[in-house]
Amino acid sequence: MRAAKGEGSMSKTDKGWRGYVTVNGKRKYTRYHKTKALCAQEKRELLNRRDDGRLVAGKVPTVAQWMNHWSENVTKARPTTAALNAWVITNKIIPELGSIKLSALTAERLEQWVVDLNVKPASQRRYLAPLKTALNVAAQRGHIPFNPALRVELEPQGKPNTSAFSREDRDAILAAAVGRNRARWHLSVRLGLRPAEALGLTWPDFDAKTGVLTIRHQLLRATGQGLYLQDAAKTAAGEREITLPKSLAALLVEHRREQMRLMAQVGDEWVGWSYQGQPVALMFPQSNGKPVDAKMDTKLWHALLASAGLEDARRYKSRHTAATHLISDSNGDVAVTAKILGHADASFTYRTYVHPLAEREQALMDAMDLPAAPYVAPYDAEPSRVRQNAEPSDR
Repeated sequence: MRAAKGEGSMSKTDKGWRGYVTVNGKRKYTRYHKTKALCAQEKRELLNRRDDGRLVAGKVPTVAQWMNHWSENVTKARPTTAALNAWVITNKIIPELGSIKLSALTAERLEQWVVDLNVKPASQRRYLAPLKTALNVAAQRGHIPFNPALRVELEPQGKPNTSAFSREDRDAILAAAVGRNRARWHLSVRLGLRPAEALGLTWPDFDAKTGVLTIRHQLLRATGQGLYLQDAAKTAAGEREITLPKSLAALLVEHRREQMRLMAQVGDEWVGWSYQGQPVALMFPQSNGKPVDAKMDTKLWHALLASAGLEDARRYKSRHTAATHLISDSNGDVAVTAKILGHADASFTYRTYVHPLAEREQALMDAMDLPAAPYVAPYDAEPSRVRQNAEPSDR
C-alpha cells in the first residue's frame, strides 16, 4: 500500500529500513533501522517536525559549523562573555566535538566530553554553557529534534566556600584603608559594591548635595578589546541609586578634593582615560588617571588585608561581608540589602551572600545561659475562686 501524498516513503536496503519525508522539495532521510516499525516511528517524528516548521531541508551541520555560525551571527553576548565563549569553542568544543553532526550528538557523548575535560564542576558548567545556548537555537530552527546538552548529568557543584569577616575584622580593614583608595574600600566593605562596579564609578555618578550614588557601569576587560565600561550588571536591578550614609558621602567629597590636588601636582603626567572617544572622569583611577583593572584591584586588596593584620581572602569576600552586616544592622531586612547589592531576588541575597557570624552565634549561646525571669501565674492559685468572683459579663 502506497503512502499518502506528502507522507514520505520507506524502503528496505542492504543496511536496513530507511525512510524519507519531503521538505520544500528536498528529501530528509531517516537513519537506517533494523525493523520497519522503528523506521516508521522516526519518519513520523520527521513529519511532525516538518508540519510544525521545525524541520530544515538540506544537510545537517557539524558541531564546528554550527558553533561558528552561532558565535558569528546569532549570539548577542556581552564582550567578556563573547570572548570566553570564543575561547571555549576554539579550544574545548571544536577539537573534540567539531566533526560530529548535530543530529548525531548525544547526551552520553557530551557527558564523556565533560569527564575528559578533567575540570571542576563550575568549569564543567561554564564550558557546556555555549553548547547549551547554541543547541537550543539549533533545535528551534529544526536542525535537531531536541537539545542533548539539556540532558547532560553533571557533578554536583556544591556551595562555594565563602564567608564574611567578623565585625572586628571588618573594622580593622576600614581602619587600615588609607590613601587614594580609602573611599573605595568603604564602598566595597560597607555597601558591597562589586569590584568592577567600584572601579567603573565616575564623578557624574555621585551627587554631593543629596549624597546619592548611582551604580550604572562596570569596568571590565575583554580579550581583543581591552578595558571597557559595561552598562549596569546582569539584571535590571544592577543599575541602582544608593543614598549614602553621611560619613561615606563625606569620604567621597574629600576624595574628590584630594584627586583634584593630585591632578594639579602631577600636571602633564595625568593622562586620564578615554572610552569610545570621550574622556571619562573615573572616581578611582591610578595616580595618572588611567583605570585600575581587576588584577591590580586584587593586588591592592591583598595588600590591604596584610596591612590590617588579616589572612589573605578572595576579593569577593568584601561583598559577602557587607551583605552579612547589612542584614544584621537592618534587623533582617533582606529586601533593602538586596536593593543595595543590586539583586533582583532577595532570596538569592540571603542564600548566597549572608553568612553566620561567630560572635553573633556566641551571643545567642550566652543568652541561653541567662537565668529565666520568675514566672507569674495569670490567674489566682485557686481557679474556683476566680470563677466565683467573676462578673456576670465574664460568663
